[in-house]
Amino acid sequence: MKQIKPFRIYLLIAVFAGLFLNSCNENDTPEPTSYENYISTELKSELTSQQAITNFIKVAPEAVALSALVRFDVEVRKITYKTIFKEKNIQASGLVCFPKTAGNYPIISFQNGTNTLNSEAPSENSGNDMFAIMESLTAMGFIVVIPDYIGFGVSASLPHPYLDAKSSTQSILDMIRATKEYSTDDKVLAKATKDLFIFGYSQGGWATMQLQKTIEKDYSTEFNLVASSCGAGPYSIEYMNKYIVDKLIYPMPYFLAYLLNSYVTIGSFTNPLSDFIQAPYAAKIPGLFDGKHSGGAINAELTTQMATFLTPEYRAGYATDAKYAGVRSAFLSNSITAWKAKTPMKLFHGANDDLIPPGISSKMLADFKAAGLTDSQIQLVTIPNVDHTTGIYPTGMQTILWFISLM
Repeated sequence: MKQIKPFRIYLLIAVFAGLFLNSCNENDTPEPTSYENYISTELKSELTSQQAITNFIKVAPEAVALSALVRFDVEVRKITYKTIFKEKNIQASGLVCFPKTAGNYPIISFQNGTNTLNSEAPSENSGNDMFAIMESLTAMGFIVVIPDYIGFGVSASLPHPYLDAKSSTQSILDMIRATKEYSTDDKVLAKATKDLFIFGYSQGGWATMQLQKTIEKDYSTEFNLVASSCGAGPYSIEYMNKYIVDKLIYPMPYFLAYLLNSYVTIGSFTNPLSDFIQAPYAAKIPGLFDGKHSGGAINAELTTQMATFLTPEYRAGYATDAKYAGVRSAFLSNSITAWKAKTPMKLFHGANDDLIPPGISSKMLADFKAAGLTDSQIQLVTIPNVDHTTGIYPTGMQTILWFISLM
């Protein structure tokens, strides 16, 4: 038998080792040094076009009418990228979904609603019905981006800056940029165009409107913003604060607790929680927002009685007392004021929403009209017989149909 010389054995070992390592890492992309935002991706799941149709019909049986528009199989990935939080470089994450067919595709960025659980972040729970719908939308010819938000996913060790405009907008923009960078790789069949559609609900509705304003003001040459759909967002923090404080009973006290705890934690003002919230609730709150308590679990530790939950001083003086001047300033800086928007906008709101009232969208519509927008530029769609929770799916389906009509 002919012997193989030692150096050839070493060569064969090196070749097979290389093949083995490459096969093990085919779903994880190492950090490239030439990208400003993109770090890596990890394959989460794949959808056939038929599975995409099933996902639509599961949530909305009438969506069977969309089946003719489904054309592509889909690849769903967790993406890790670079962004900035409190003037420091950090890593953040989210889901990004690509058609598995070569071509050039517009991006849809979907901003989800209020969440307190790291296990419910998009990259940790891609099976969530709304996330599944957005993933399935990819099969119609979009690249879909779903940010985790800072404080979730790979950035779970950081506090979530709830309703903080600067960090929210920065992290979403950087995820879209990272997605575009990743799509330039030769191995990626779906290439991102400059066209961008944006959609969000609740916290995500607020984040979407903030994103639109920032892009139109500062990044209109980088992104071609096609349409913006904002559902039931707390666009004015001042409006929402007044609405909650003036109520006798508010069924979701964790919303206001989340906001105040976030602003205290990230230094938006210097007041302690005890300036707003009575004992024993003030002492409990920081430990409840640890990524392990659901909104329902947090509510169970609080009270829906606002006279018991909030301090008398805050209820009486939040609008005028000098003690709360920094609070009013933070609310104002993170609220959205209407501007002469250039992108077609639709506002959606459930008629029976008692958590974020329809009046906040009506006020935004009036403010945009006062800024010079016409009926062809902005519309408010009030959805009958739905509340805050049940409004998300009809908002989503109407948004999808609208986006497709603009393709």
